[in-house]
Amino acid sequence: MPRISGSLDEHRAAMRDRILVAVREIMTADGVDRLSMAEVAARAQLNRSVVYNYFPDVRALLIAHAEYETRRFTDELNRALEPAATPTERIEVYVRQQLADFAAYPQPAGPELATLLGPEGYRRVHARVSPLGRLLAGIIDDGVRRGEFAPCDPAATAQLVHACLGAERYPLGQGSRNVATTTERVTTFILRSLGARTP
Repeated sequence: MPRISGSLDEHRAAMRDRILVAVREIMTADGVDRLSMAEVAARAQLNRSVVYNYFPDVRALLIAHAEYETRRFTDELNRALEPAATPTERIEVYVRQQLADFAAYPQPAGPELATLLGPEGYRRVHARVSPLGRLLAGIIDDGVRRGEFAPCDPAATAQLVHACLGAERYPLGQGSRNVATTTERVTTFILRSLGARTP
């Protein structure tokens, strides 16, 4: 058992993060099929019993991992969006961050994740992801009001944008597509679909 430094709450948070980083490393390098409690313990350099103290099974690990990665990505996205001055620039940042994340941290696609997590687990993860949909819809709505984008239903259009991005998840995660080329192609397509002026 690792030594406890700081408060017990800080120690538990640090241990939980350590386990979830190990989950990310396994899924990035080897895919979800290699994920097991024993493999996570070995990657985190912990006894298996320690992992079980935090998560009862692989399904709980997957749910926590999905929530953890969503929080991480949302924080990174919000920082990247800060200097973007216009809705068009914010869409460009949004697309770039999503696609780069797909390439850097491969994750199971939505249908596969739903199967792995079960209905309740998937609902929990979806609730975490919902703010991203609202954020994107807000950017689109702002673009429509400013005249940068064609009139549309922002929420429905955000779903279409996410579907377009989601189609790139697997090939980018597998390394079969170049991130820069894909980002340029997808950004151009999405901006044109929104009615934005593109070079």
